[in-house]
Amino acid sequence: MKVAEKVYLIDSFAVPGIFSTYFLDFDTKVLIDPCVVSGANIILDFLSKLKVSKLDYIAVTHVHIDHGGGAATIAKKTNAKILAHPKGLKHIANPEKLWAASKAVLGELAEIYGKPESIEEEKIIPVEDGQSFDLGDDELVAIHAPGHAPHMVAYLLKRRKILFPSDAVGMIYKGHVFPLTPPPFDFTKALETLEKFEKLDVEIVALTHFGVATKDCIGEAKKRLKLWFEVAKEAKTIEELDSKLKEVDEAIAALEKGSYFYSFYLTSLNGLLSAKS
Repeated sequence: MKVAEKVYLIDSFAVPGIFSTYFLDFDTKVLIDPCVVSGANIILDFLSKLKVSKLDYIAVTHVHIDHGGGAATIAKKTNAKILAHPKGLKHIANPEKLWAASKAVLGELAEIYGKPESIEEEKIIPVEDGQSFDLGDDELVAIHAPGHAPHMVAYLLKRRKILFPSDAVGMIYKGHVFPLTPPPFDFTKALETLEKFEKLDVEIVALTHFGVATKDCIGEAKKRLKLWFEVAKEAKTIEELDSKLKEVDEAIAALEKGSYFYSFYLTSLNGLLSAKS
């Protein structure tokens, strides 16, 4: 799917409509959010159809395995350097601890996603806040975006006014934007990140779960995050929080039980309960 001139969305998982990987087809070629290991061949096949065999950079927004899991696999195939937050670098180079934590949280789903490969640390570039990459006829700017994860980096394609915020904004499903707040979640930093995004000159927000939206989604995400966090203060269990949220937020009814998006929602409830204390 073409998002804008030289910007493509790759539906990068065996189950359609769950993970968006973005390919920037400029003189400097960049892949943003390389998804899971089991989706690597989908991404490589897409690039092959565009006659692209080499990448300059693979931008990992954060090291959670549904965003950075395929990075090393694809980097080895395309001779790319990996861009990552300084705090996440070691987990990309050696993902053993990350994999153990992922299995503990995700269970069988981790096996479906696949175990990330290791890669030499010199193949990974630590990205600083505000660091800019010249792509040719556009500029990609890195923005540190903590809250969802301390090692989160969003990216802004300046000329085309496209923001790639990953999970810092949340997930979009049936026209609604829902917070993604897995443990350990930092509410204050997440809110500051959304407020930072609101000040950017942006027209398109390209989300990882799933697809693109207008800038209005940032304000919707901020409003819903504040509501959910306040409700979480009065709840003691996930079941109680789920019940209370459904009383005040009708949009939650759009999330279908048993779906990937519903599992993301339940993980977010866990993070909200942990963050309030």
